[in-house]
Amino acid sequence: MDEVQQTIKLKGFDPKGEPVIRIMADGSLLIVFNFMPPSFVPEDQGLGLFADFDKQLERAAGVPVVWDDREVFAVQHPKPDTVERVRKFIEGYRSK
Repeated sequence: MDEVQQTIKLKGFDPKGEPVIRIMADGSLLIVFNFMPPSFVPEDQGLGLFADFDKQLERAAGVPVVWDDREVFAVQHPKPDTVERVRKFIEGYRSK
């Protein structure tokens, strides 16, 4: 397992546990959520609007995204602007 080089905290997505972007030693990214679906989604809805969150994240990031675990999304080969694109998407998600 690669070592985490930097952790970027995100805000405005989930009031009960904000996600982070982890930049790994090999240059890959992990986008880690505390809850997926987020805590504001009613339990009886399952994943609801988040059932295709990997595809939403992939479109926003402009690079392939793998839904690695329930709360973890991986970007193996980010571009120079990927972190900023992911940050803007996640921090602006609830205002859509």
